[in-house]
Amino acid sequence: MNKKVRIFGTFGPCSHTKEQLIGLIQAGMTGIRLNLSHSSLSQARSWIESLRFAEKETQKKVELLIDMKGPELRVGILNEPKHLLCGDIIKLPTEIPVPSIVVENGQKGDRLLIDDGKILAEVKKNTGDYLECEIILGGKLFSNKSIAIEHKELLQAPISQEDIENIQKIKEFGVDSVMQPFVRDAKDLIALRKVFDEYNVHPRIYAKIESESGFNNLRSLFPYCDEIVIARGDLGNAVGIERLPIVQHEIETLCKKEGKPYMVVTQMLDSMVERAVPTRAEANDVFHAVYDGASSIMLTGEVANGKYPLRAMQVFANIVDNTLEYKSLEEAL
Repeated sequence: MNKKVRIFGTFGPCSHTKEQLIGLIQAGMTGIRLNLSHSSLSQARSWIESLRFAEKETQKKVELLIDMKGPELRVGILNEPKHLLCGDIIKLPTEIPVPSIVVENGQKGDRLLIDDGKILAEVKKNTGDYLECEIILGGKLFSNKSIAIEHKELLQAPISQEDIENIQKIKEFGVDSVMQPFVRDAKDLIALRKVFDEYNVHPRIYAKIESESGFNNLRSLFPYCDEIVIARGDLGNAVGIERLPIVQHEIETLCKKEGKPYMVVTQMLDSMVERAVPTRAEANDVFHAVYDGASSIMLTGEVANGKYPLRAMQVFANIVDNTLEYKSLEEAL
C-alpha cells in the first residue's frame, strides 16, 4: 500500500461485500467513495458495515469519502434502460424524465450532454412544456445519469435537502471526508462549512471542479477546502473535451504552486469496465497524474460495476507504486 498517494475505489454492485472490499484493500485501495446521488448513508449501511469488517480483517484504515448530491443534474428513473439511436427524436421530459430547469433553459440548437457526454442530443424545439431533441450520438441510457447543456451553467442551490440529511449522520457512520460537487466559488464551500458547524461535524472537504466557474474561481477555493478534485467528466462537458487537457494542466499547476493537494478522477482505467487489461493510453494517464503530483487518484465505474474490479485496482495501485519508485530514483540521481 502506498502512503504518499491516496488510492480510492468506489462502492457499487461489484464492490460492497466483505470479500470484495478485503480484496480491494489488499490490492492497494486506501479510500473508498460512496456516491450519494444514487443512495444515502442509511441505505448504504450494510456496505459501510462490510467496510468496517474488511478494515478489521486487513488491519488497515480506509478513508470513507461521501460524494454529495449537490447541484448536479441527472436523468430521472427509467422503467428500463433506453436504447437511443442516432437520428431518434425524443421529448424531454415526456419520454425521458429530466429536471425542469433543463427544459426551462434549453433552446433550439443547444446540445445536451448525457451520461458525461457519452450520449449527445441536439434541441430542435422548445414548446415550453417539453424539449424536442434529436440524438446525435446514441447509446444505452440508464436511470440517474448526468445531464447538462453544453456551455450553460444551470444554477441551483449548492446543498440539497438530501445532503443535509446525510451530513447529520456523518458521525454515526464514521465518515472521514465529503466531496462537494460543482463548486462554483468560495460561497459554495462557506455554505457547506456552515452546515458542518451547525451539526458539529468536521470532515475533510474535497472540492470538485466541474464547471467554468469553478475553474475560473479556483484560487479563491483554497482556504475553504482540503483538496481540489479535477472531476474530468462534467468538467470536460463544461470546457470541451479538446480543451480539457489544458484545463487539467492549469489546475494542477496552480495547485502545486499554492501547495494545495489535488485529486484526478474519471475514466482513468475506463476500458477495464469491460476488459481485463487497460489501454496503453490509460496506463500513461495514471502515470502522469501521479508523476505530475496528484495527492489522490480514483477509480469509479471500473470497480463499482466493472467486470474486473479487483484486477483494475491491482493495475491501478501497481502503476502508482512503479511511478513513485521511478520518481524517487530520478530524484536520487
